[in-house]
Amino acid sequence: MLDGADELFCFFQSRRSLEYVCYCAHEVKDEALKRLLGELPKAGVTLLNLEEGLPVCKADGQMEVCAKAIAAGRKQLSPNPACTLLLAGSEKTLALAKDTKMATIGYGALAEDAGSLLQPDMLVEGFEEVDVAFLDRVMKRAQGLPWVTLVTERCYLREITADDLDDLYELYAQPGITDYTEPLYERAEEEQYTRDYIANMYRFYGYGMWLVCDRTNDSLIGRAGFAHRDLGDEIVLEMGYVIGVPYQRQGYAFEVCQTLLSYAKEELSDFEEVNCFVEPGNVASHGLMKKLCFEEKGTIQVQQKQLVHYCKKL
Repeated sequence: MLDGADELFCFFQSRRSLEYVCYCAHEVKDEALKRLLGELPKAGVTLLNLEEGLPVCKADGQMEVCAKAIAAGRKQLSPNPACTLLLAGSEKTLALAKDTKMATIGYGALAEDAGSLLQPDMLVEGFEEVDVAFLDRVMKRAQGLPWVTLVTERCYLREITADDLDDLYELYAQPGITDYTEPLYERAEEEQYTRDYIANMYRFYGYGMWLVCDRTNDSLIGRAGFAHRDLGDEIVLEMGYVIGVPYQRQGYAFEVCQTLLSYAKEELSDFEEVNCFVEPGNVASHGLMKKLCFEEKGTIQVQQKQLVHYCKKL
């Protein structure tokens, strides 16, 4: 029987996109980076040392020699650049990824010199809190792939992509879904909205409204996450959720929202509370607010609607 941490790691591994990590051994001086490189093969990631003639430990434990990798040219850095991350401790190493599909993390001299002509996808000052999931997220962001952000007992939450819109329209077409939530835009406008949302909300804040998917078959269950609500005198953190009709009255909303609240408490330290705004007739959501121990603050007008304002301290 797997414990919670092992189960979440196995779930992450099943959706990990990162296959290769390239680096130059002479740039590896930080003990935390040495620790990370030692962990990656155990997580199924193949290490490619770009220095001439040095042995490389593959994920299956076998050793191979990446001979003259640097001299061979950029195209020889990895068997699959789209699934590869380059750890660069110098501008010379970072230049190897130029004009390739590789994602890049800069450290060492690159982190100390922000004025470098070449810029990696991310700069890190140290590797103490960096793990394979972090590397995978950097690679996914560079490749335009969605992050899996949260995992519950039955679901996982991930970022939306343009390919999800057909399923999303089916979700919003289910009976009663738009009774208490805004419908989607017309297709062309929704496509542009999604592109802008990915580029601005996810990339800038790292969170937002995510898709809720079934862990067993990846089917779309609903949508949930966070938004910023402008109340005129302040901008507050709002939690939102939509659960598809086939999954209603089975505890999914409670399961997902509990996980969202835990995430907000741990990760969104700029906010002291989470808010929800519920239409008076939405009986199910009022019940959920009570079950989640939200405090009713009264009514408030939001976009020409009178809504019940609920709040929960983090």
